[in-house]
Amino acid sequence: MAKQSTTRAKGDGSLYQEANGRWVGSIDIGIKNGKRSRKRVRATTQAACRKKLRAIQLEMEQGLVTDSSTLTSWTDYWLDEICPHRIAAKTLYEYRNKVRLYVTPVIGKVQLKALRPEHVRQVHKFMRDQGLAENTVRQTHRILFRCLKVAEYEGKMKRNPAALTDAPSTVVKPTPILTVGQAKQVLAGATNRRELARLTCALVLGMRQGEALALKWDDIDFTNETLLVDESVGRVPGVGLVVKDPKTRAGRRTIPLPSAVTAIFKSWYAEAAGESEFVFPGLHGGPEGQKRDWEVWKTALERVGVPHVKLHGARGTAASLLLEMGVPDRVIADILGHANVRVTQTHYLHSDARQRGQALDGLAAELGVAPLGLT
Repeated sequence: MAKQSTTRAKGDGSLYQEANGRWVGSIDIGIKNGKRSRKRVRATTQAACRKKLRAIQLEMEQGLVTDSSTLTSWTDYWLDEICPHRIAAKTLYEYRNKVRLYVTPVIGKVQLKALRPEHVRQVHKFMRDQGLAENTVRQTHRILFRCLKVAEYEGKMKRNPAALTDAPSTVVKPTPILTVGQAKQVLAGATNRRELARLTCALVLGMRQGEALALKWDDIDFTNETLLVDESVGRVPGVGLVVKDPKTRAGRRTIPLPSAVTAIFKSWYAEAAGESEFVFPGLHGGPEGQKRDWEVWKTALERVGVPHVKLHGARGTAASLLLEMGVPDRVIADILGHANVRVTQTHYLHSDARQRGQALDGLAAELGVAPLGLT
């Protein structure tokens, strides 16, 4: 027969020794699935068993012991109930894919409270063994970090193991850009007013593709020569093109227009007025699709014999040319809507409308921007 240990205080659990000599610790962990439940631990010595029992008590104080959720059950809840209210639909789609492909197959069955840094490293190894790019490994690590950060806040686990694991590093490869001469060729080679306006958005104003495609005529103030960026077009799998808010506060901005650029927009407006509320409408009056927009860029480069660079390279072209002209980094960041600038610049350097206007005036003049004399 098992012999009972000495009486313990209420809430401390009980200790007793079985006939085989092993010690058993038992503690009430409250109601689970509608029934009162107890958790038991075993050890070869009374001291070791008491230590295990004390560990359970500490977990109970942190709200962990009764939660046996696996990582998969938590990621499902996080992706379905929390993320949709915090991130864009396209980002959520990417989160779901990476979690489904790389995280849950490896450590999905592990209980949240049992997750350790080595589990996170198992995900890294699994991805690298498949030959995936280090940048993809890093992105997946960041998603897992954010997921477990919420679990930590809600008392599902003691510490976020992804925060205790070094994030994979990546080597950033700059996007190829055009030279001043090449940019001039592309602009000068435009064959119609719409194309010239679109190329100007990219090479002079440094607008993102989604920002340019979401641009509406109401966003352009011809009198004060400014352009408002407050929306972006993106494609969501299963949904199609959607117009959404910028990702960051820095993305919502007012860009001063050089007079030559204003003239280009005026010329295009005179031709296109009434067709659509969008400056660059698609076939059915809504925003132009990204694929057709890429074709415009590709054709513009091929027409003048300029080597192909990605459309995003036009944005980098504008930034680099502004830098070559001596424009301060902070001013360039404000023009492009960059949120990530070095801390000192972010907190102590700010450009005003006059500085941004002068910078863009100079770039427009450098590239010889002028409206087409079409009849």
